[in-house]
Order: sequence, then C-alpha cells, then structure tokens
Amino acid sequence: YLATRKNNSNSAFTLVELIVVVVIIGILSSIAIPSFQNASEKAKQKEASSLIASYVKAAQAYYTEYSLLARSPRDLSEYVSVTYCRHNNPKTCKEDSNAVRPLTTTRTNYIWRTPSGNYRILHSTRSSEMINFLAYPHNARSGLAVTGCYNTRTGATRVMERPGNQPGNPGYVSC
Repeated sequence: YLATRKNNSNSAFTLVELIVVVVIIGILSSIAIPSFQNASEKAKQKEASSLIASYVKAAQAYYTEYSLLARSPRDLSEYVSVTYCRHNNPKTCKEDSNAVRPLTTTRTNYIWRTPSGNYRILHSTRSSEMINFLAYPHNARSGLAVTGCYNTRTGATRVMERPGNQPGNPGYVSC
C-alpha cells in the first residue's frame, strides 16, 4: 500500500500542525499533573487524620476512666493500637516487615513516626486541661499536616486537616 501511494504534500502532517498538537498536550498535562499530586497528598493526609482522630478518642476515654490526662503513648495504648515505624524513611517503613512496632513508652511530649513513615506524630499536653496531637509530614513537601486536641474542661474534641495550599507544620489548635 505504501509503495503504491502517491507522495504528495497533502498526505503528511505539517510542522505547524505538529507544534499545535504538542502545545495542546503540554497544556493538558500542566493542568492534570498538579491535580494528581494534590490527590496523593490528600490521601496521605487522610491516614494521618484517621490516626489523630483515634488518638483523640483514646485520650478522651482515658480521661473518662481515670480522670487524668493521657500523657504518654502507653496511656493511649489501653484504648487504641499505637504503633510506629522505627526507620526515618517511608520507603523502608513499607518494605521492612520488622519496621513497625507497638509504642509503649511512658515519655511525655513524645514524637513518633506513623506506621507508613509518611508522618511524625507529636503527643503533647498544653495545659492541665488540654492534649494536642500534631501530625506533620516526613518532609515539608511530602504531605499535608493534621492537628487534633481534647479539652478535659469542656469535653470538646477537634481534628483539623491543613488545606492543600498550606503544607508544613500545622501548629497547635484549640478545642
């Protein structure tokens, strides 16, 4: 077929047509790629949000039972599984079967890494009435922060996800 086909100028793409197609593909990819990256960050944030919500509920249950603040991960572990990744690399946390372990420390104001390794969790008491949990990404460009708190005086709990245009450390939140 190709041998019998006549070579004329109307049977091929012109350089202008080819450039237009490449520009259109470039514009579409510049719109789509940031959307996919933001979706990935939001999915990671949901993991942190779920963990923070469970820690806040565990702190509330601990206070209800003992009338004391849950000052350490060991206190929380009575009500929820508190696990951590012992490595500083999210890839290693996912690949090493011995990387994730139960957290039983009694240290207060303690920081640990989530089982996936994507976030660091800070459990701190801000006063004699309030517990805060901060989940901030492994590095400033790898996710969106989450914060949560429990106020024993009012009984209020709160979990807040940081918006997509504000990456990095979330700071404290009040209940």
